[in-house]
Amino acid sequence: MENGKRFVSVSGTDFVKDGHRMLFNGIGIGSWLNMEHYMLGIPGTDAQIRRTFASVFGSDFAEKFFDRFVYDFITEEDFSFLRRHSINLVRVPFDYRLFIDDEDTQHENPKGFAYFDYLMGLARKYGIYVLLDLHSAPGGQNPDWHSDNGTGYTEFWEYDVFRRQVAALWRRIAERYGQEEYLLGYDVLNEPFIIPQLLEEKEDAEDMASGLTVPDAGKLLAKFYGEVIEAIRSADPEHIIFLEGDHFASDFDALRGITDGQTAMEFHFYPTVWYENLYDEDIGTGYRQQKFEEVMQKLIANASRCGRPILCGEAGYEIVTKGFDRTFPLIRDTISLFTKYGLSFTLWSYKDADFMGMVRPKQDSPWMRLCREVNASWDHHAESDRAQAAVARLCDEFFPQATRADRYVLTFRERALLYQLEEKYILQPILTSYGRERIMELPASFRFSECEYYERFADLFTAAGGRIGG
Repeated sequence: MENGKRFVSVSGTDFVKDGHRMLFNGIGIGSWLNMEHYMLGIPGTDAQIRRTFASVFGSDFAEKFFDRFVYDFITEEDFSFLRRHSINLVRVPFDYRLFIDDEDTQHENPKGFAYFDYLMGLARKYGIYVLLDLHSAPGGQNPDWHSDNGTGYTEFWEYDVFRRQVAALWRRIAERYGQEEYLLGYDVLNEPFIIPQLLEEKEDAEDMASGLTVPDAGKLLAKFYGEVIEAIRSADPEHIIFLEGDHFASDFDALRGITDGQTAMEFHFYPTVWYENLYDEDIGTGYRQQKFEEVMQKLIANASRCGRPILCGEAGYEIVTKGFDRTFPLIRDTISLFTKYGLSFTLWSYKDADFMGMVRPKQDSPWMRLCREVNASWDHHAESDRAQAAVARLCDEFFPQATRADRYVLTFRERALLYQLEEKYILQPILTSYGRERIMELPASFRFSECEYYERFADLFTAAGGRIGG
């Protein structure tokens, strides 16, 4: 079949199908196949959360629990809702451990493919495209919790064996789904960050990550992407391969030499991470919109040098922290920029335990009651503050010459220590107090019928759908 007739393909800087330009009005389904602590309201990385459930209830029970979680979290009702609101793409983060057994890497875990088969069936039925996103890689491609990194150290970039495992995994995925019409493509690696061994001081927080460079880091990233592209193309010559820049999907300089014609670039947009004052009520709408546009222009310019289509794979704001009325204008302004610049996007995120998702369990649901119990001792921001304070005390007392960049990297290591303590002294005791019957009631809280959603948030997608003819 001629490329572009059945699958979405790349033509210059556009996504096209049947000769027509396509724009994607999408959303990410985070904390589904790769659990994130702040989104679920419980501490730990994906692997640590699973380990804690298994240690309390046994591995067989834990496996049944997480199966129920997966099939309750996303159902036909969710895809029907997405379709009604003109969403034509879902980006689906997944954990490599759904496919690779760390203790026996030659053994293929069947869970991942069972979940993907379920996902693809829903995509075909409702005509919604899927972008598969490898959110966590063996060894950790970045030091943060969302890569299921329990050490705060990026061993993925240190050991070639991990990178070869990922290339082989993508080849197997491409072999199985290479004929799926509603597969948009393969998002090779979420937010890579090649932490340098030699750090340099930076003047402001915005430049902190983008200024951390290491000799030949770009060559390493480009080499890895080249190997994955080769692996995928051995099974699937047509679907689009999405490549994220270094430094948490912001720096694309190393990717200009990528030659595969069916590749696209993906950046992530979190201006309030770089400029925390943009949440302030007295900041002024005009100033905030100006900073939003400056950041987006910078990211677009960087990614555009590769001469490929661009997708903004993530953009989102903390509804629970500031309240929906204060957060809604930021979401609205971001989608307006996507429209202004003709960008495809997948906003972050569709559903979570009332942190930044469009859909959330009802406040009286079993899961939200669990969250309130956990949050008496833990929350995402307190964890971060504690880690920064501990690193500051260590450096101030023993290594006052440590730079801000040193401290930035060490904070990830300190957070990993906190994960272990939180797992043992917060999550495990609370789960133990629940008992098996009560625990098995938790996943149903995420069924669409048991959830509520922000209507104005959803209406933004419907309005943006007009630009894609839907």
